[in-house]
Amino acid sequence: MPRTRRARTGRAIAALLALALAAVALVAVVRFDVADRVRDRVAPEPSPGCVVDDPTSEGCLTPAALALHERAVAEFGDRLRGTTCWSPHEWNPSSDHPQGRACDFFPTRAGTFPEGTELETGWAVANWVRDHADELDVRYVIWQGRIWYRSALFPDEDGWGRPYDGGGVYDPADATGGHFDHVHVSVRR
Repeated sequence: MPRTRRARTGRAIAALLALALAAVALVAVVRFDVADRVRDRVAPEPSPGCVVDDPTSEGCLTPAALALHERAVAEFGDRLRGTTCWSPHEWNPSSDHPQGRACDFFPTRAGTFPEGTELETGWAVANWVRDHADELDVRYVIWQGRIWYRSALFPDEDGWGRPYDGGGVYDPADATGGHFDHVHVSVRR
């Protein structure tokens, strides 16, 4: 092999090795970053627990749930018919309510399907919570028969979450079970 050709081949191999090393380094950095973000979403730091009084009941809330409640009430309080956060939820032990990590915001009376300005208020609350999900430490929102997760693992369908099936506990066609009469918000901690 002529010397020039060997030199070119050597440079090409060196360039390919440099590119391979750069790719491996990039994959390692991205992989650890993605792993950290996934771990934070799937298994976040433990909750401080239900340690502050719930202004809507005799129960307690996590600091993140209380902050969500206070901010949402400050933003929409005069347009809401009511809010509830902690409750025992004996029929659903996996609920975030008895752990003090969830609040429900009612733009209409419980058990009714909202219309007109009440429906608009519900969408305003749901979209506001979604827009502020990072700072409010939101895990998911359920509204109008749809569930939206703050996670790339559960992508949106049709622009706003995906259909809510009731999780095997609730009737998704019911005004309350399908979360048509209230915006449910669960926080991560």
